[in-house]
Amino acid sequence: MIYNHIIDVKMLEKDNKLIRAAMLKIRYADLIFKAQQQISGKAIGKKEMKKKAKLWEAQLQKEKVKSHREKAREEARTVTANIKKTVEFGDSIQVENDFLAMIGATNH
Repeated sequence: MIYNHIIDVKMLEKDNKLIRAAMLKIRYADLIFKAQQQISGKAIGKKEMKKKAKLWEAQLQKEKVKSHREKAREEARTVTANIKKTVEFGDSIQVENDFLAMIGATNH
């Protein structure tokens, strides 16, 4: 159980890092493109810059949805694992037999 918790924490940390990286890419898109221009030596137009920024925003949304979905699945797994069996199917028959024995009746 503790081992699963450690894995879950590592998975959440990984998801948070991916989301943070996508957010930083969006925030500093202009700076990234200018640096790429200087490195590659070719000019990138504003349209292309906006296009890449939109792609990064879409990636961020996908990462957020994926992270939320995985978190919900893990919570559901945890809840399912913690559910305990509270009722035995044979309990009602045993209760009826005990009741009949207490009142002195015979069981048919």
